[in-house]
Amino acid sequence: MEQDALRRLAEAERFPDVGVSTPYLALGAEAFPSGLASPDPLLGPRSDDYFPLDRVALAQALSRTQNQIEIQTRTEDITDHGCGAVLPDPMLELSAIRSRRQDSAVPGAPDEEAGIVSQHQGRPPELPNLAAEIVFVLVCTASQFIFALMYGHGTITQTPLRDALGLPPTQTPWLMGSALLATGLSVIIAGSLADLAAPKPMMVGAFLWSSVWHAVAAGAISPRLKVLYFIARAMQGLSTGVLASASMSILGRVYKPGVRKTRVFSLMAAGAPFGFWVGCVHGGGLSAHLPWVFGSTAIFLALIAFAAQLSLPDLSPAKDSHDVDAPSLRQFDYVGAALSSVGCGLVLFGLTQGSSAHWNPYTYSLIIVGLAMFVAFAFVERRVVRPLIPNDLWKTPGFAALLIAYFLGFGGFAGAWQFYAVQFWQRYQGATPLTVALYILPNGIVGILAAWIVSKTLHVFPGHWIFLASMICFAMGPVFFLPQTPETSYWTLSLPGVALATFGPDMSFAAAAIFITSSVPRSYQGSAGALLVTVQNLSSAIITSVSDSIGVRVEQLPTGEVGLQGLKAIWWFGLGCTLTGALITATMVRIPKAEEKEHVH
Repeated sequence: MEQDALRRLAEAERFPDVGVSTPYLALGAEAFPSGLASPDPLLGPRSDDYFPLDRVALAQALSRTQNQIEIQTRTEDITDHGCGAVLPDPMLELSAIRSRRQDSAVPGAPDEEAGIVSQHQGRPPELPNLAAEIVFVLVCTASQFIFALMYGHGTITQTPLRDALGLPPTQTPWLMGSALLATGLSVIIAGSLADLAAPKPMMVGAFLWSSVWHAVAAGAISPRLKVLYFIARAMQGLSTGVLASASMSILGRVYKPGVRKTRVFSLMAAGAPFGFWVGCVHGGGLSAHLPWVFGSTAIFLALIAFAAQLSLPDLSPAKDSHDVDAPSLRQFDYVGAALSSVGCGLVLFGLTQGSSAHWNPYTYSLIIVGLAMFVAFAFVERRVVRPLIPNDLWKTPGFAALLIAYFLGFGGFAGAWQFYAVQFWQRYQGATPLTVALYILPNGIVGILAAWIVSKTLHVFPGHWIFLASMICFAMGPVFFLPQTPETSYWTLSLPGVALATFGPDMSFAAAAIFITSSVPRSYQGSAGALLVTVQNLSSAIITSVSDSIGVRVEQLPTGEVGLQGLKAIWWFGLGCTLTGALITATMVRIPKAEEKEHVH
């Protein structure tokens, strides 16, 4: 080693120009194009999206090779052709450069010399081809689609369904509350189970379960069987919670944070407004034949179950790192699951029943006990080995504020505006259920457009900008409906209000879902998604119930229905909720741009 160093020092003194970086063939770095087209398999042709050629490194490598050749030649003249010397191979040097570029390239990290940001994310290895990936994503998107489809059925057919079941107007919120209550019970438990067990059987079974209970609901639409009908709706809600949790667990595990995941979750978010519109058209067209609304849905769900069996990959519980074991069902938090689900059920039941029971001590007691369950749940989660939701997630800056803003924004949209906008159209503007379904057509069109916008912008702009825009869009529904009278044309105010408000759920769900699932380890993807769906269900049920109480207090008709002034009071309440959510987002929520990275460990 010392002799080699002395020899190199002597050569440097004898040939002082050797240490200078000599341009290869008198060419500098600027002479090499950034994307070198060559039949050589090492150099190209390759797309810059994969491994862009580093022009500076290429020029330096060729210069070093030329200088080494000069050293070798001069040394050979001195030492009688330098026996034993090894001449460096230029192509091996180029191969080493490219290997270093691949090894050091971190997805989503900026290129230090060229300023290039890699945003490429290939197809997940669990999916054999693009066609399989498309079917897989559509099946997972069906969880949001089915939830919104059921919500559309209940919203658009609330008047004929209430009459068919013989319900008083004050019990109208139960048409949606029964399913939302059951969804709230199941989604928290299902989220953790989907992370600790194989999620594919859960999803296939949930589709089949929902199909069976839709068939039961089709035969229970009569005053004599209304109890069975509400049981069937609750069982449908249970399956919806499982589908929402399991699908987000699968997507969160299969896709790493990055552009591809952003697009997939944006498509999943588009399933909600599109599903709501399809549910409104489907329910409106069959409002005179209500059993067929549920019977045809049962057939559709059976077909989706078959597609899920064929397309969903078999996933085992995910390992968060190579040096730890994968979690198992032995780590399931039974105490936390019981406290959270029972607490959620009591709060939802008390709030939904409050309006029809005129807020007596019975309903207050249910709500108080439910809130006490949540307090006990928070206490237990700090002491279990594997909590339902990672405790570190609550320490993420802006996370709690995001959940509060989402609760207010989505609740103001779905619970305080959309549900009562349908009543306004039907009762005060004389629109039929099918006509109302056509009124909501912008939901389907704009929902897809919003998903496309999010998929193209979430890796360009910070996510809280998109989330703030969604809060403002949520507010557009009440803004455009407050000035309306029974004589106001649909084209004047209702159309722009529906179109602008539809951007809200798509943009907010995509931004929130990507932020939450990217902030937890792979083994917590279902639990994180379940938390978001839980907030969504709670906001819909709670704000719908509170809105109904406000409307009845302001103006109640002799029939027990909310009067026009009561509807406007509800819309003012919804506007206040959405603007409060916008204020919280602007001041306390910070969501970074989507980037290629590994899951949190």
